[in-house]
Amino acid sequence: MIRRLISLLMLALAAGTLQAAEFVLLDRDTARQLLDPGRYRQPAVVTLWSSDCSHCKKNLQLLSTLVKNNKRLRVITIAAEPATAEHAPLLDRYALPGPRYAYGSDSPEAIAYAIDPNWAGELPRTFMFDGKGGKEKKSGVVSQLMLEKATGLSF
Repeated sequence: MIRRLISLLMLALAAGTLQAAEFVLLDRDTARQLLDPGRYRQPAVVTLWSSDCSHCKKNLQLLSTLVKNNKRLRVITIAAEPATAEHAPLLDRYALPGPRYAYGSDSPEAIAYAIDPNWAGELPRTFMFDGKGGKEKKSGVVSQLMLEKATGLSF
């Protein structure tokens, strides 16, 4: 009986570890690269979110809808906190494709500074790229119209 409970516990822990492992741990250098407009050859959005941020979930829902309507949009998510087992199921609920990042071992302040030296840490934070070198940024909830203007896509 105890062995069975230990086995079930180990499976549950392993499942949580696998879900958290779906995230690439973000460091300063990778953060700078992700926010470089020159790296994007197609419209893209980099969105920072947190599991306890209700406005972040509104943005994730909107992005989920928009990416279904226009497959050219690339969405990259960054959990502005260390990866946990709850992150992957949350993003899976929105069926958001694309790379998933979470804050890694660098200090959160250093990562935030690498993302945007003028950013005060408010969430959600969204960076929109048109794929031609243009970049817009917004703190707070984004709208479809805003995303259309910044990316050059229609949804």
